[in-house]
Amino acid sequence: MSDLLHLKDQFGNDRYFGDTGPVRMAAVPNVDFRTLLDTISHLPLRQDDVIVVGYPKSGNNWIHHMVTMLKAGTTDLPPLFGEDSFQFLDALGNKQWLTPPHNPRVLLSHLPFRFLPRDVTEKKVKVVYLTRNPKDVFVSLYCHLSNVNLPLGYEGSWSQFFTVMLEEGFWYGDVLEHLKDWQSEMDAHPHHPFLHCSYEDTSRDTLTQVERLNEFLGTGRDRQLCQDIVRNCGMDSMKVTRRLKEETVREVFLWKDPSLSSFYRKGVVGDWKNWFTVAQNEQFDDVYKTKMADYQYTFQYE
Repeated sequence: MSDLLHLKDQFGNDRYFGDTGPVRMAAVPNVDFRTLLDTISHLPLRQDDVIVVGYPKSGNNWIHHMVTMLKAGTTDLPPLFGEDSFQFLDALGNKQWLTPPHNPRVLLSHLPFRFLPRDVTEKKVKVVYLTRNPKDVFVSLYCHLSNVNLPLGYEGSWSQFFTVMLEEGFWYGDVLEHLKDWQSEMDAHPHHPFLHCSYEDTSRDTLTQVERLNEFLGTGRDRQLCQDIVRNCGMDSMKVTRRLKEETVREVFLWKDPSLSSFYRKGVVGDWKNWFTVAQNEQFDDVYKTKMADYQYTFQYE
């Protein structure tokens, strides 16, 4: 772990990051973080590639699931981290390289727009941008990290994690700053093909979201396939199809409880109410009001 950035939070908990300089990323092994952002910047893309991006635990794998099915015209989905289907852009340089571009790819990222490959803007590569109410993001990320051993996990309590997230964030920094940064970048690129997908809207009406994706991607799938995708993208189905049993992921994440080795937990909107105290909720709302005064999007918290 000598090549990782090691920090202790104010409570004495160890935290490890892949330190690229501008971005503190997940501390996955076998990545040269000193050159990572430059490597990503120069990655050649096809014009028909798609990038699905959002802050961690914003529904990234869920939407990636839908987009991949629409692009392939099938409800069969290869593992995200399979031998020949590695599509997580931010771990470029890991021993599992990205799927080669002989076919269009659906790449997954948590990065700010300015750190995506240059070809994204030069070739007008379509970007599906995801948001989720940040209270549920806090809880979902904590539940994920608390089941993962160091260097990728977090060993502090919920109350400690809440404070850390509110003051500085974790992977990819402060979630509120991440949201504002993406809003600014999309405003600065009004002619770029972006589609904003809300986790809450997707949860409330998944079929409408799949049909929006179908139209945005220009995939021309019929309503029956869209309905089949919705069925196969239910939480129970995805826990099976995306169960993280691949050797690569077991090696990287080092789960404390292998039976919970999935990116999917509850997937419900408003689970934060089971975690936030009254005082924490008031504290969050005060910070949000200050930091997000100019933010254009209104989140649904239940």
